[in-house]
Amino acid sequence: MAGDESRMRLLKNSRERVKGQIPPLEFGSAGRRLDKEAFVKAIKELLPGSELLSRHHQVYEEGEVILRENQENRRLFVILTGYVKQLKKHDDFEIAIDLQGPGDFMGLLSFTTGQPVFTTARASGRVEVLRVGQSSLDKIQDSYPEISKVIQGLIFYNLSERYRRVVTLHMEIAQLSRELEKERNTLRNTITELEQTRNLLINQEKMATLGELTAGLAHEINNPASALLRSVDYLTRVLPEMAEQAGALPDTGMVRTFLEAGLNREVQSTDDQRNKMREIQKKYPHLNRSTVRDMAELNTEMLAKIDSFAQNSDKPRSLRLLLDSHQAGVFLGSIKLSTGRIGHLVKSLKSYSRDSRAEPEVADIRLGIQETLMIIGNRLRDIEVSVNLPEIPMVRCYVGELNQVWTNIVINACDAMDDTGRLYINCGTSANDMVWVTIADSGPGVPDNLKAKIFDSSFTTKTAGGEFGLGIGLAITRSIIQKHSGTISVRDRMGGGAEFIIHLPVYKKI
Repeated sequence: MAGDESRMRLLKNSRERVKGQIPPLEFGSAGRRLDKEAFVKAIKELLPGSELLSRHHQVYEEGEVILRENQENRRLFVILTGYVKQLKKHDDFEIAIDLQGPGDFMGLLSFTTGQPVFTTARASGRVEVLRVGQSSLDKIQDSYPEISKVIQGLIFYNLSERYRRVVTLHMEIAQLSRELEKERNTLRNTITELEQTRNLLINQEKMATLGELTAGLAHEINNPASALLRSVDYLTRVLPEMAEQAGALPDTGMVRTFLEAGLNREVQSTDDQRNKMREIQKKYPHLNRSTVRDMAELNTEMLAKIDSFAQNSDKPRSLRLLLDSHQAGVFLGSIKLSTGRIGHLVKSLKSYSRDSRAEPEVADIRLGIQETLMIIGNRLRDIEVSVNLPEIPMVRCYVGELNQVWTNIVINACDAMDDTGRLYINCGTSANDMVWVTIADSGPGVPDNLKAKIFDSSFTTKTAGGEFGLGIGLAITRSIIQKHSGTISVRDRMGGGAEFIIHLPVYKKI
């Protein structure tokens, strides 16, 4: 009986302390906030003398999990001391979304709704909590009505605070979204301007390269153009005479035969032609040198056909007619070759200068390499070029920009070798769905301390009096390769010189 009286006195004193320390709840009062500190203080004062509260007192050390996401929860947790991190799992890592302290509730939604725990609660340090289930909560309500009343108030307060945070968070997200949209528009405009500037730089570099190659292009076009003029002059003079004299031949079909023979003539070496002239002069001593020279261009079959005319000194005009027919065929062949050469140069130049702003296309990059070699052929006059371009997969690319890459590297190689030496161009396929191109030279190579710098936009040895022939085009070269999701590097070539290695992704149909 004495023990019961003692417990009753203790319960009465505890309730009086709680009434004195916890202010009554007044919902709806302006500016009124629930005093979580007073509530926590009252609970901690009651703990030593309350067997009921002590049973539900729990301590967690730093790093311990109090509640785990997606698990079932049948208890309500009230933090008394310390702080608890609220973590939300995303893929393979956790994101900290909140930090709760004394007076806050954990597991409130899962406890009241029966739904799985929404976030993981982990102790941020040493944490003391009051952990109660529904039956214990009912007992506390009977034994400590004032505490129960405050708990209910704090539950509503916690819920309202969470709702307020959600609303505030939505407003902040909306504001951030507006600011991000502004930043995105600004960034989009900046990217557009940078792209335009980059294309302008590439075009300027291309035009500068073309300007540098103008003399070579003029030379490449001038040779076939001069051959065209010579051929047209000759045919303009000879064809009318041939038309007048054809009737004097016993077989007018011979004119066509000798014309076709000249059109399909195989070029002889100078020594072979000289030897043949000596033999013809010995056989036909009465013929002048120009006639002998023209006869030396005939093949064995045509020489046999013209033998009777060459031996008969009474028919010099017939002999001249057949030789002129053969020469007309030679000049027609020259016209065909010259126009083809000029057409190929123009086509290569058009492809080389393709607009970088156009859409990317699926292309065989070997054609671009060959066109580039055609365009800069004048620079390669005294350079021995070894080209090994086996069949490789297609690449989705800006053809004009890649042509600029090949030009920059080859011209740098020519500069490094002082326009004399050896150039090696190879291609192939890697195991990782990449095609590769290597361009190597027999020049002095690139020193190790410069290998990491030569692709920088601020680096050039040409303006610094360097000896290695590296131009400002290499920065643009790397930019173009990176735009195509590729890589470029430089290394020493076996046997001396530098070797540039370009990797580009293979085009795959979706």
